[in-house]
Amino acid sequence: MHGNVAVTVMAITLTATLSENGAAQRRRPEVAPGQPEQPSMTIEAKAGGRSYRVSGSGECKHASEASIRGVPAALWMIRYAENGDEALKQLSLTLWRPKDGAKDQLSLLLETKSGSHRIETGSSEKNAGAGSVTILPNGPGGRLKLSGKDATGKPVQITINCPVFAGVEAEGG
Repeated sequence: MHGNVAVTVMAITLTATLSENGAAQRRRPEVAPGQPEQPSMTIEAKAGGRSYRVSGSGECKHASEASIRGVPAALWMIRYAENGDEALKQLSLTLWRPKDGAKDQLSLLLETKSGSHRIETGSSEKNAGAGSVTILPNGPGGRLKLSGKDATGKPVQITINCPVFAGVEAEGG
């Protein structure tokens, strides 16, 4: 009898442990294989006469040595998509800062429940709106402050706090 009790207790303990581990695994956010988990980023935005503030997982990337159309440049890429029913639905920011002192190339898409705001500058083909970005490094991350006007002339101000900048993988081999 004592052998059966020990086996039963062991089975109950194993089942409870597996259940706890399974619950802990389900609570973890999905991370693509090979990608490190990113700490929370915060975004404060004013656009179209409204203010937004969100905090959550997103993507902050930076490469100090990159190039665009053969011109050496630093690159920042920020991506955020809502984690629920938030007023700020999506933010996509790409900033190329040429090393030769030429104008920045900026691409911003900010989508909110009340509309979208787009800025495209520095391109020889398509420009819409105007904007400038100030970058304040802070340890492995930093703060980006964008100030400008979207394609329709509405003022846009965004502050993005990235606790960590991941590297950027080269495209196009």
